[in-house]
Amino acid sequence: MNKRAEFLETNEEQKERIEKVRLYFSNLYDAIEKLTKSSRETSLVFTKLEEAQFWAIKGITREEDK
Repeated sequence: MNKRAEFLETNEEQKERIEKVRLYFSNLYDAIEKLTKSSRETSLVFTKLEEAQFWAIKGITREEDK
């Protein structure tokens, strides 16, 4: 199987960092919801934040042991 398609196991330290990333993004989502009105622009903000969260977590899962 191509390495890019494989499921990647995470260790406990990585899982803890992933949860921190999720918590930080959750706080940001909450702040934006409280400080802005619903609009196309805020929809784009959430889309871009979701993408950033995805890549941050993906970066943690793809780390190679050194």
